[in-house]
Amino acid sequence: MKICVVLVESNQEDASFLKEVLSEIEAGRYWKPFVSIQTVHVADWPDAAAALVNGRVDLLLLTGDFADQLRRAQAIAPQVPVILLIDSIDDLDAVRLMRDGAQDFLLKRSVDCAPLVHAMRNAIERHRLLTSARAGASLDSLTGLPNRSGFTTLAERDRKLAERLGRRMMLWIAQPRNLEEIASAFGDQRRDLALVEAADHLRVMLGPTDLVARISCDSFGLATIETNLESLESVWARFHRASDAQRIRIGAAMFQPDRPVSLDTLLEQAAADLVPSALAARP
Repeated sequence: MKICVVLVESNQEDASFLKEVLSEIEAGRYWKPFVSIQTVHVADWPDAAAALVNGRVDLLLLTGDFADQLRRAQAIAPQVPVILLIDSIDDLDAVRLMRDGAQDFLLKRSVDCAPLVHAMRNAIERHRLLTSARAGASLDSLTGLPNRSGFTTLAERDRKLAERLGRRMMLWIAQPRNLEEIASAFGDQRRDLALVEAADHLRVMLGPTDLVARISCDSFGLATIETNLESLESVWARFHRASDAQRIRIGAAMFQPDRPVSLDTLLEQAAADLVPSALAARP
């Protein structure tokens, strides 16, 4: 198998080092089964864009100076997975960049054959799966949010990111109250409108880097990773107040990086936490 890697790096010394690592990956047969790596090095974004448009590219390596070009890269070549090689990064930037579509990130100073080939192989495979999921209708047609399939894919990525960063993550299940009563009294169209309104409220309740999806006919899934700007306790309090005001009941589960559990377990815990709230809401 042969793969083409475009490396965007303006520093010639760093570029030489990274090309050497890529050559060692091929020579040392770190990638099994064996792959031949064609490295195309460019020093600026216009040349990178030209390479993406004019050639068959399997992977894009964006270095720190070019991390902000991620959205442009996806607009030009959405079929190409991106790995970021960054000088230093804080956890908020990591969440933002991964949410913006990067498949992985590595600190440039610690790049070596084994971690880089692991990141490259996983990035290509994950991107292929995500592309297939999108092609298979991963959006909910009513609300425009990801559906359960899309949520599962994106939330699992967030769970792995939280574990890697050593950050806590909160997963919620949210349900608008009285949907059946609304449908019975006013019909399915009014019920659908209530779901659309709930989706809009949930978008506002959480931040721009948080995940919101419709995971069943009457419920939504949400996920947020803790950052230095706001603790999960603070997010929970804010979200709980807002959900009460909008008549949305919620169940939550906490992901602890030192005691990691699966996404299915988190969903089960959130659903179990939702049940007492639902019972308490009955007259």
